Amino acid sequence: MSALGWIAVIVERHQTFHTIRSAEEALDLLYANWPVVGGTAFVFAMEACAGTATGMVTQGEAESAFFAAALDAKVVVKIA
Repeated sequence: MSALGWIAVIVERHQTFHTIRSAEEALDLLYANWPVVGGTAFVFAMEACAGTATGMVTQGEAESAFFAAALDAKVVVKIA
């Protein structure tokens, strides 16, 4: 999966830092280690990140959806 378009985003979950550089990495984090597993922002982020694999969604769109899900879930992100 190409990381073009993503900036490095550092997410802290359970005292572990995750560096996210692509929609695929974001999808993994959303699926396995996200505090909110429902709601519009979460579902949209999951769909957007998955949609990059088929080319239906751009990396930039997926990144924006991921940030919206983080804001909605009150997950602190740092841009590196």
